[in-house]
Amino acid sequence: MDANTNIFGIQANEWTIYLLGVVIFVAMFFVQKYSYLVDRELNKKLSEKANWEGKPWPLISGFLLGFVVFVLGVFLPGDLSINTALWKWPEILIFVLALAIIVGLVIESFTHFGIAQGSLRIVIFALLAIAFFYAGLLTGLFLAAILALAIIIYFIFFWIKRLGIK
Repeated sequence: MDANTNIFGIQANEWTIYLLGVVIFVAMFFVQKYSYLVDRELNKKLSEKANWEGKPWPLISGFLLGFVVFVLGVFLPGDLSINTALWKWPEILIFVLALAIIVGLVIESFTHFGIAQGSLRIVIFALLAIAFFYAGLLTGLFLAAILALAIIIYFIFFWIKRLGIK
């Protein structure tokens, strides 16, 4: 058997991963835009009078938390630690922000929907927030790649002008 055989499928081509990332970002935009429909359906099951529809702040917060984790992971001199005994201010900041998102989602869900529908809403929005967290990590990676390409292009044009290449 040939050792160079492509056994990875879709992961073997980097451009496919980038294209898939862009498609996921577009899908996440529409999920965020229409997330109020979850609340609308829960209102229908709760009662006819209930008409509260929440904002997609848990999703946007999860996205921003993912971006913050990426930025801290890239720019801190040390690595982020999973071990709680070794935590410093970045890990504590990430933990406090994640805890604030969870507590806010729990309070908002139980206040407006009660225990049964509120628990369902918590599960749905928590899973979506985790997906948005990973999208925030990918966004940081995409922005870093675009910045690196911009710097490379800048220096190519700088050296072409500097050397007088026509």
